[in-house]
Amino acid sequence: VQRSRSLALSLSLSLSLYLRRPPLAAMPRPMSTAESAFILRALGEGLRVDGRRPRESRPLSVACGLREGSVEVRLGETKVMAAVSAELVEPFADRPTEGQLLFFVELSPMASPAYEPGRPSDSAVELVRLLERAFRKAQAVDVEALCIVAGKRVWSIRCDVTLLDDRGNAADAACTAALGALLHFRLPAVSIVGSGSEAAVKVLPPEQAEPTKLVFHHMPVSTTLGLFRPAGGGGGGGGGGG
Repeated sequence: VQRSRSLALSLSLSLSLYLRRPPLAAMPRPMSTAESAFILRALGEGLRVDGRRPRESRPLSVACGLREGSVEVRLGETKVMAAVSAELVEPFADRPTEGQLLFFVELSPMASPAYEPGRPSDSAVELVRLLERAFRKAQAVDVEALCIVAGKRVWSIRCDVTLLDDRGNAADAACTAALGALLHFRLPAVSIVGSGSEAAVKVLPPEQAEPTKLVFHHMPVSTTLGLFRPAGGGGGGGGGGG
């Protein structure tokens, strides 16, 4: 018991300084042998600096904003905001009956000293690719349901994700925020006058017609796990929730 308490105290003091640095994902560097041994020893004792068990995920909270399609997600101490908007556009020529689903990620300089304003960083590009794979390429959202007039007018859905505070596990937080915002969003109703090339589309106010939800085929959930070999270098590895 005494040994566990000493190790817990050492872990808390050492990693509390570690957490004040920019996230490891934003400033990649090789891990020293001493750091690796320390982390593996702590995991062997079932200890983590924030008090979680090795396979326990960070606490999650989702708060919806006043505007439909706006949410704020907290995953542990990481905070992400997502907002969804829509506009009527002309569809792509090779996909005349499909709407558009676009993702944009901003890594706010407030989230970490490693993030700078201006050109999107590699981390932001990777997060965009993750969201595109999870929602668009996996066909989580029915883009054909976004078609109003084939070849003429479709809805283009834009999801803006902003990382406000990066304290780890930003990918899962961003995916959860995007999902929450898309679920909370409502598409305005429309009326169509005419047909074919003469068709005209008019967006109706909510007082005149009730907005509708986006159509989902399935709900993508992002979960990050870390796998570690035992400190002695044996066979199986332990796991840790993100």
